[in-house]
Amino acid sequence: MRVAVTEGPPHLVGGLATALMKRGDEVVLLERSPHEAPDGVERRHWDPLAGLIDDPGLSDVDAVINMFGSPMTGRWTTAVKEELLSTRATGTLSVVSMLEPQGRCQRLLALSSTRFYADAGAAPVTGDSPPGSGFLSQAIGMWEAAARHSPVPTALLRTPAIIARGRGYLARRDRGLRGRVGSGRQYIPWIHLTDWVNAVVLLLEDRTEGPLNIVAPTDTTEAEFVSTWARVQGRRVPLPVPDWVMRARFGADASQELWWASARAVPQHLLDVGFTYRYPDLESALLEAAGPASAHG
Repeated sequence: MRVAVTEGPPHLVGGLATALMKRGDEVVLLERSPHEAPDGVERRHWDPLAGLIDDPGLSDVDAVINMFGSPMTGRWTTAVKEELLSTRATGTLSVVSMLEPQGRCQRLLALSSTRFYADAGAAPVTGDSPPGSGFLSQAIGMWEAAARHSPVPTALLRTPAIIARGRGYLARRDRGLRGRVGSGRQYIPWIHLTDWVNAVVLLLEDRTEGPLNIVAPTDTTEAEFVSTWARVQGRRVPLPVPDWVMRARFGADASQELWWASARAVPQHLLDVGFTYRYPDLESALLEAAGPASAHG
């Protein structure tokens, strides 16, 4: 299979490219400028905001995995909110516009987020669950709406906190957020990078469409995460992070929607197809991430 992968979070792009090439696939990296990537990928210039991809565009690939977009983390200024709303939707539409119903490419996987559900409390949520309220939920709805214009079978990858050594979620928490945030009772959807990569590769061959939760099968609350991470690292459980510190650092909206909201996401489709997790529980995932190297860096 020949797969186009857009630029995105480096640990996700690198993990996918490595896994695909290991199984014998060819990888075409769509990028605005040279990015870190494994040896062996074919690089192709892409201007997502202008909707341009160097020839031959997407006419020579069998599938596309789109992960382009501004990061959701950080403080949400007016400018950041505008960029979050525009870049992901526009980048997605630039990919969708190059796909043809009868063309060679017959699969699109589009990165989304479990933040779509906003604060759903303790109720389990699946891909069929309705959106929550708030800025981020609305923004994700816009990104997914852009992907739904695709003329080929399309799955929306609702992705949670990804566990990987020194990358992504753990890296953000290690920068002053080791202690419990919020009440501690909120559910944190998560998945180990290896399992996320393997699930996405599986979905390239699966023609299931629509939103899918790409999460671990084990429920975890904020308090459980903090205590497990401390135990794995052999240290005491840190003191909670005061709410006022969170508001000062991220603002009230981002604190609520990124850190204090609860989403008990269920990977229903992955369970239905019998997907095998290498790290089904949080402790095994964190133990691997605390080791000498993560499976996909």
